[in-house]
Amino acid sequence: MAEAGPSRPRNTAINANGTSHHTQLPTQKRRKITDVSEIFEKQDVEEQVKLGKQYRALQGEADEMKANLANATADELTKALSKQAELFANVRDTGIGTLDANLIRTNTENAMALAKRFKIDGVAFDIDEFLIKVKGTLGLDRVEQEDRELSSDDELEESDQPRVRKGVLGDWEKIGWMAARYYRRIPGVEFMYGPLAAQPKDKRNIQRQKRQALAPEVRPEEVQNQAGDAKTKDDFSANIRKVFKTLEKLDPERKGINLFKLVVNPDDYGQTVENCFFVSFLLNDGRAGMSVSNEGEILIRPTEPHDAELDGEPIKNQAVVEMDMETWEEAKKTFNIRFSNIPHRDYSAIQMASNKWYS
Repeated sequence: MAEAGPSRPRNTAINANGTSHHTQLPTQKRRKITDVSEIFEKQDVEEQVKLGKQYRALQGEADEMKANLANATADELTKALSKQAELFANVRDTGIGTLDANLIRTNTENAMALAKRFKIDGVAFDIDEFLIKVKGTLGLDRVEQEDRELSSDDELEESDQPRVRKGVLGDWEKIGWMAARYYRRIPGVEFMYGPLAAQPKDKRNIQRQKRQALAPEVRPEEVQNQAGDAKTKDDFSANIRKVFKTLEKLDPERKGINLFKLVVNPDDYGQTVENCFFVSFLLNDGRAGMSVSNEGEILIRPTEPHDAELDGEPIKNQAVVEMDMETWEEAKKTFNIRFSNIPHRDYSAIQMASNKWYS
């Protein structure tokens, strides 16, 4: 797209073959202004209004040409560009310059559309016109003319017989030598049927089978082990109560005992972790409390359940106690733990039926 400006060329035209060439259009160059006062001098209002009307008229013609490109010609576009070049010589206002830029954009789009249309029309191949020229080259048109000049008597005699074409087939050798100037080898004709009696391919009748209905989806029956879930919940609550009773038994005066002596099971590391888990619920319910002595020993003691109505909302703090295998072994040696204060739990009695699905 061309840019609007005083120095852009406007000498490109398009001929009927779709090719563009440069022509010397009668353009008016803008007069050079050297006086500063004359540069900033405002253009006459009447002249500016007149110039704007002329630009708008040209813009309307360009829009009309764009809407009716099928009937537009290159000469019309050339004349439009010439008129715009004449008007551009008098442009000194930015508003008129904007109109000029819009007009040159529309003319550029029209030029591109015309070039594309001419190119498409130039490539088009007319089969009928080609066959007429081939017949004229072979002399078949003259043979047909001679056939039509048969006397009426001959036509009556031959009316009962199948008509046979008279004359020669044509000088095909002449066509061959004409093509030899452009081809060094004979082009293949495998893809051309022409006068050959090509039999159409037989269409195979495809028998479409009716789609069978899908069988209903079958899923295994889901057995809700409600009894087992209830038992697991009861066992969980029972274990928490058991840990709380053990804590009250070890610390009846509620002064605090060593946390590791309460939760560590020297014979089972897994149950030691479970004991820590049960203790966390006691702490969350306010039934136990933890503190750290001056010597750095972690103490735990039983407490009365918190009453929100009497005591208000309690302040809760969170702490993370690390209980890995190394800590478990070190706690047994440090505090000389020989047995578990919390009774050992036997999980071997928990069995699941092997012939049911559980979800």
